Amino acid sequence: MIKFITLKPMEMGGYRVLEPVDSIFCSLYEILDIHFYQKKLSGRGLIDWLSDEKETSDGNEFVDIFKERNAIALYDVSDGLDEEVYISIDPDPTKRFEMSRKNFAEILYQWEELRVSQLDIILVVIHEDNHVSLETDPVIIKEYQDAGYAFDINKEELNNA
Repeated sequence: MIKFITLKPMEMGGYRVLEPVDSIFCSLYEILDIHFYQKKLSGRGLIDWLSDEKETSDGNEFVDIFKERNAIALYDVSDGLDEEVYISIDPDPTKRFEMSRKNFAEILYQWEELRVSQLDIILVVIHEDNHVSLETDPVIIKEYQDAGYAFDINKEELNNA
């Protein structure tokens, strides 16, 4: 089954998610979030991290990222925010999402191009084989809409309160 989230630009920069999200999309959205990106700009970015074989993990208080053989594993660790002291020893395997290193690199490079263009809508799609794509072509987004997978861009937005 295909899963998706729809991103629309915010006036102050970055994107907001229009649907409720699960732990998989929390992890994906977190690595694409402008605050995570800006944090990485102050040091080394995720693209540099991906090519450095000595560094096997990265993350923040919301997501842990691990290199595992030919895959990248993302763990939603945001539940730890409820704890007074956050310690991530063993991430919860039920909040794990795995994608290929190649797909992870593709997403990072594509996002680098997209984040500055502030497109009207981006559809983040997880396909059955855990391949992630960022769809920006209105024709393709319309095809997903017609198939019942995408957010109806003519509907009222979800209340994010």
